[in-house]
Amino acid sequence: MKLIQPIKDTNLINTVKLELRKAGYKNYLLFDIAINTGLKIIDIINLTVWDVKNKSQIEVKENRTGKLLKYAVSPEIYKEIQKFILGMSAGELLFPSRKGGKNPITNKQAYKWLNEISQKLGLDNLGTHTLRKTFGYHHYKKHNDIALLQNLFSHSTPDMTLRYIGVADIEATSIEDFFQ
Repeated sequence: MKLIQPIKDTNLINTVKLELRKAGYKNYLLFDIAINTGLKIIDIINLTVWDVKNKSQIEVKENRTGKLLKYAVSPEIYKEIQKFILGMSAGELLFPSRKGGKNPITNKQAYKWLNEISQKLGLDNLGTHTLRKTFGYHHYKKHNDIALLQNLFSHSTPDMTLRYIGVADIEATSIEDFFQ
């Protein structure tokens, strides 16, 4: 089993965005929402227009804990979402299945989109959790606020969150380098 990692290189993130945009705007938007909010794929694919229209936060009730979580939406993502939903009705899904508009795409379909791009770019260790981990990694590098991420990801310890976002491995390597 391969270990799913965040995308740490911002140039690579931009390359993935470009490729996803070529493949379809929905694919791009799903990726962009995920890496900029930290939402789980399952929560993103179930979003409706009502959930996002004129809102600077996305509220999601977590299945595991029942806790209501609020995810901030940056001004750039807000604009992308508002442009995307123009002309859509409140109950419409943002990411409906092609088999019928009443159901969202599946996690499997989202993984397929990401996997196609990762193969095209020759990348390994990418999965749907890559997107959430990417958000966490870059948020931590910018703000150094592990407590916020721990709460957002519903992790029991800061160490669990650091491992999840791929920072614990970096810190361990840095310590090893220090003593050599």
